[in-house]
Amino acid sequence: MTMTSERRLMGNTFGYADLCQHAAACVLTKADRRALVDHIQRADMIGTGAFEMLARLLGMKLLYATVLDDGKINPKAATGGSRVTYAIDDEERQTGRLFHYDEFAEEDIGIHVGSLLGATLIGMKADTRVPFLEADGTFRRAHLLSVDRIQA
Repeated sequence: MTMTSERRLMGNTFGYADLCQHAAACVLTKADRRALVDHIQRADMIGTGAFEMLARLLGMKLLYATVLDDGKINPKAATGGSRVTYAIDDEERQTGRLFHYDEFAEEDIGIHVGSLLGATLIGMKADTRVPFLEADGTFRRAHLLSVDRIQA
């Protein structure tokens, strides 16, 4: 991350270029990439408000993120099924499992990748900070603290 983008993140002033930079820094599995297409199609069917923003955010990830075979991805990258610990605006730590459909365990707090938070976290690497687009169009800052992935 460049000093300029860090200043923008710290100052809570974000824009399209920041979201592109975030998407380009992400790494997706092939399985995650396939699921993102489904999420985009569902968001496009609704097509307004937060769903329009969600489709654009996920579309950027499809366009700019690196895609690797499922077994070759860095274990610090958040993928579908990962348990992630994160903080929004450096507030209280929260933990949940990223999921695309209904595959997360009932005892877990799930973070659907088809939500703005899930779309932000998918593909991120642990210990990174990125813009988090809210449903009202404003930005906050998401910090991915750690990733625990299920090893196949």
